[in-house]
Amino acid sequence: MPSTETELKYLLSRESFRSIYHCLSVNRKPSDKKPSLIRQVNYYFASPDSPLAWHPINIRIRFIGKKSELTCKIPILDKTTDTIQNSYEYNSQISRKEAFHFIENGLPAKTQAELFSDMLENHPLLPLDLVCYGHLRTARFSFPVGDDLPPLLLDINAYLGTFDYELEWELDQIQKADIILKGLFEKLNISPIGRLKPKRRRFLERLQESTGVHAFH
Repeated sequence: MPSTETELKYLLSRESFRSIYHCLSVNRKPSDKKPSLIRQVNYYFASPDSPLAWHPINIRIRFIGKKSELTCKIPILDKTTDTIQNSYEYNSQISRKEAFHFIENGLPAKTQAELFSDMLENHPLLPLDLVCYGHLRTARFSFPVGDDLPPLLLDINAYLGTFDYELEWELDQIQKADIILKGLFEKLNISPIGRLKPKRRRFLERLQESTGVHAFH
């Protein structure tokens, strides 16, 4: 069964990122856990013919520690705005050997159908043969913000010779979170930059700008 993922996302300048990080660190309650750091690597897959063409299935492999996970996300377009991203998410745990095989040799439509049969039962979609175009590394700082809210995430992303900075908050209480963040931005006199773009989209656009888009292998 899929999960429905709802995220608030803001792209930040380096200075704004540092301001928020400092504010959350120094204003942490004594009872709060210290912010944790998680390092992860995302490998992105797309059509070998037109990687930037819109497709309803967005696929990645993510490494966190020894864990390897293949994820399909299907955007819920009528519930996505400039700051809120909604999607159905399907996950499959795979071995590191399988992950590198897909990264090096591509991800056939047949394999997607086998691993995500429930997704194809729920959505009338046609998988495509995909290739891997490269990876994005993330250093993710997780800040506790309250007993009734999940952690707020601050990401530093490195890919294709560039860095960007991002605030993510995955939760159901969107209105409450939005009020908290707007108050934080006002307090620190900062503003997000640009419109919401998922990591995968930013990676592929950067790839096109820097190389004209060449496949990973």
